Amino acid sequence: MLYDDQADLVARVRQAMRKHKRVLMQACTGAGKTRMTADMIAGTKAKGTRSIFMVPRKELLRQTIETMGEYDMPFGVISPDHAPQPFAKCQIAMSPTLARRLDRITPPDVLFHDEAHYGGAEIARIIQWATDAGSWIVGMSATPLKTNGKPMGDWYDTMVEGLPMADLIKLGRLSDYRYFAPSTPDLSGVKSSDGDFVKSQLAAAMEADSVLIGDAVSTYKAHAAGRLNVVFCTSRKHAGLVCQSFQDAGVAACMIDGTMGDDERAAIIKRFARREITVLCNVELLTFGFDLSAAAKMDVTVECMSDLRPTKSLPLQLQKLGRVLRRKDFPALIFDHAGNSTRHGLPDDPREWSLDGKKKREASDEKSQPVRQCPECYFVARPSPCCPNCGFVFPVASRMVEEREGELAEVKRGEIVARKREQGRADTLEDLIKVGIARGMANPHGWARHVWAAREAKRA
Repeated sequence: MLYDDQADLVARVRQAMRKHKRVLMQACTGAGKTRMTADMIAGTKAKGTRSIFMVPRKELLRQTIETMGEYDMPFGVISPDHAPQPFAKCQIAMSPTLARRLDRITPPDVLFHDEAHYGGAEIARIIQWATDAGSWIVGMSATPLKTNGKPMGDWYDTMVEGLPMADLIKLGRLSDYRYFAPSTPDLSGVKSSDGDFVKSQLAAAMEADSVLIGDAVSTYKAHAAGRLNVVFCTSRKHAGLVCQSFQDAGVAACMIDGTMGDDERAAIIKRFARREITVLCNVELLTFGFDLSAAAKMDVTVECMSDLRPTKSLPLQLQKLGRVLRRKDFPALIFDHAGNSTRHGLPDDPREWSLDGKKKREASDEKSQPVRQCPECYFVARPSPCCPNCGFVFPVASRMVEEREGELAEVKRGEIVARKREQGRADTLEDLIKVGIARGMANPHGWARHVWAAREAKRA
């Protein structure tokens, strides 16, 4: 049974299919895209419609097979690990396998494309194959921008949007959260390519940053000890270093990645679910489509996230956040050690999607508010007079005057101006750290990294 908003979204997608052959369904991570798609496929059973449900990774293939199994509908699987069943009206396909077999497979009436933002030339060939055959194509994505930041208008004709993340949080379908940015890496020497940081350079920078790794461990121990925590890393070496640092600090931690066998990975996730380990370090495995509960065949609720994977890709960042925002009865804790809040804002910020790319705001449009970080507790929130977490009152450089004994006297701003000038004269990260130390900050390295990241974001 679908929720009312899910049923409404499915109905609007079907309505759009009356006018368009290629429809993109946008719904947040955790909104139930796979279940909605399975419901659409099941609804075509009586009509004899032939469909293919295409997924990009084997983890998603396994989870989709399990979901489709609940609908008591025969299906075949197009994958090297499964025997062909060519007469089944419904096929679940791995996109790489499907791309290699296009000349041997009859195009479906409807091609369902899961994680539609993911992929390149291979996906373009499949979409063209289905388009040439007159198939309907229904894509599903939480983040309708390709991972390189380019729009998806060359693949889809129209888009139907589901409820925004903020609404799903209010409805209790997604978890609320508390967001902290205790430290930020120095990425001044890391170049960008195809919409994100160069992976090799990013990995090298993060692997060498032992201070940042230490901050991640100490922050978790201080604020989330015992919580089930997923850590996002940049490489297998980086994940190994982070995992070892947690273990050295007495925290039960393991790492998982895509090179592991299914049984080995499932065994680790089961230990995580049972709280035998509380920290799970991963590399590009949990960024999209991987269901920990399905892999372990038992309930796994991620309660905390340590982000050590800087990215310029909004789709990638929202996919990461989706892992910790699955429904639970208490707020998720998000520790941003990657400076991603300065690049992408908060998880539930309003976002305008377009098949032609990000919509540009008109001059008359209301400007979106930036995030603000508390210098005392590193809590990140939308601007307000005081920190919602610890109550710290943000200093205001006021231009108001106050009356003293019959005279008008300007409020003294000299100290505030001097501090700003001192910070502005700090030309390097090391200079900023010295400023933080001189001011007696509890975490001068974290403050300096945050200021430096904000500068870099403005220069980008």
